Amino acid sequence: MKPPRSVFFALLILANLVWAMSFAATSVATRQMSPIFLTMTRLFVGGTLLFPFVIRAWRRHPAAMSARVITRIALLGLIGFTVPVTFETIGIHASTAALGAVSIALEPLFTVLIAAVVLRQRLSSRRKLAMAMAAIGAYVVGGCPRPGVAGYALGDVLLLLAVLCYACYNALSSRLTENVPASAAMSVMLLAGFLGCTPLWLMSGHPWPHHLSAGPLLSLAFLSLCATAGAYLVWLFVLQDQDVSRAAITLYLQPIFGVLFSIVIIHTAPTPFFYIGAILILMALYLGRNVEPRAAANADLEGPVNVYEDM
Repeated sequence: MKPPRSVFFALLILANLVWAMSFAATSVATRQMSPIFLTMTRLFVGGTLLFPFVIRAWRRHPAAMSARVITRIALLGLIGFTVPVTFETIGIHASTAALGAVSIALEPLFTVLIAAVVLRQRLSSRRKLAMAMAAIGAYVVGGCPRPGVAGYALGDVLLLLAVLCYACYNALSSRLTENVPASAAMSVMLLAGFLGCTPLWLMSGHPWPHHLSAGPLLSLAFLSLCATAGAYLVWLFVLQDQDVSRAAITLYLQPIFGVLFSIVIIHTAPTPFFYIGAILILMALYLGRNVEPRAAANADLEGPVNVYEDM
């Protein structure tokens, strides 16, 4: 039995809340460990925790877990984790947590664009307006930043590249893992990402952190357990059942959550831009989750409405 749409919506809000917290956690963790080591560790821990689901899926559905399928999912893991998480971690380390949250807010736009081109998914006029409004809101939340201002040019570029990789992962993951349980597929992707990061860490020459204080250690645990194993599993679970273009708009909650956590943890001061942008994003989220009357009427005539149709 399929869960109601409110459950999927709540799961997406939870995932975005955790991801928003990860920006500040990354800033804390990289005080005592290299960004690449942090990336490698969180992928290994997350993939290992979920690996029993791979064994379970292989025993129950060996045909669905063929070598070809595993290889395809592993490649998706390299695209969706090794490259973007590395770029994101280094980018946040070189930039700021709040700017990182705003930069990642570009992810929904690229996700929808790739889904439209590759998967030929269409957006209604109302949803297009909502996406545009949310994008403007995300830009305003960050105080209308310009690339390279305040010496963060490297961080800006790396965060943008990370966004492009995440968007490709979002748009393609549901199609490439549709016959594999989300937990098993996520484990394969995370472990593939770990294997991809290992040579990068070895080539970087960064030492193994021999001592971690409470703050970086707790941040590492949060990033590994919650932001990687937990939130990404929730996201893939939703995408395997729902339209990626409809789910993508919820990613615009990240800049709001990210700045709020930056205020609480890093003690940054909110500006009027934040309040204006937050209102625009929330309005866009409400606008994007409503069904156009004509679409709803046609759905009633043609058959059951998708559980995400009201989002």
